Amino acid sequence: MSSVKDKRENSITTKTISSNIFAKVLYKTKFSKKKGNQFLLGIDLLKENIKRDLLHITTLKLEESYNKLIEQANYPSFNFTESKGKIIFLLLIKRTCEAFLTQEYGYKVSVNLKALKQSLYTQKVLKDTEILFQVPFSALLDQKSPLFRLIYYPIYSSASQDFIEALIDNLVLEISNCVIYFSLINFSSIYAFRQTLYKSKFLSLRNFERFKNNLTWQLRVRMYMQDPLDLYNNRYEVCIIRTSGIYYKTIYANRSREVASLTKFSLLVVVFIEIRDFLTSRFDEGIYFISKGVRFTFTSVVGQVIGLIWRGIIEGLKK
Repeated sequence: MSSVKDKRENSITTKTISSNIFAKVLYKTKFSKKKGNQFLLGIDLLKENIKRDLLHITTLKLEESYNKLIEQANYPSFNFTESKGKIIFLLLIKRTCEAFLTQEYGYKVSVNLKALKQSLYTQKVLKDTEILFQVPFSALLDQKSPLFRLIYYPIYSSASQDFIEALIDNLVLEISNCVIYFSLINFSSIYAFRQTLYKSKFLSLRNFERFKNNLTWQLRVRMYMQDPLDLYNNRYEVCIIRTSGIYYKTIYANRSREVASLTKFSLLVVVFIEIRDFLTSRFDEGIYFISKGVRFTFTSVVGQVIGLIWRGIIEGLKK
């Protein structure tokens, strides 16, 4: 009986912490201008008021999803595996996309789940389900959860509320970018869609196509080159929302298990890095030995020759 009571109390405490964090995130979504970096975000395409609407909806939908999971966590049968997390995460993106489009158009919009899953940005975020979606949730339940410590220990031994808030900032932005990328690819051929949602400079088809191509190129570079490099270097890039704008920050994250599961081109990137590091070290060693040899030549051989010449000059002056 006391165990059930403890679980209920823990659930209430977790929901209180969650509510406080999401209230802060919700407030910060009013200040969403990007600062201090050149990376494109899907939401850069949107009018400022539309962007705020999307971030607001995303935050509410994410909080709703986490609250349901917190309630389920009280049951002994609760098991939040990565495969289950991907399903919940995908459905969350779908609900967010539908809620956003429905609000902007004034009638119910239904998103095809299969089409959403095939979107390039959706594939990227689903691949990162554990660190994006599951880790912040596990940290809400327990600030020293095994999953959190597996990735962030020893740099971060426990998850402070500020740290969880930063992870949720990043999650909100990633879901929002995912929604916009899906909409951009599937609906933007309709001029009225661009007219309603996008900044005036993207009403030009040329500017719009340039933005779309640049965003897609950046996404592919991140997926196939930057992400493997970050995995190999135990780095993780997060977007953080502040009242002064959106910032990028690089933090420590141990994701060695994911390095072992890399395939094809991503694996070649890691192999290339290893070969480059090996050759760089050998090149440095070669330069060191050459410079050591040159120094020996100058100090021993050339030095002796100069000494002999100098002694010859001295002897000549004595005569």
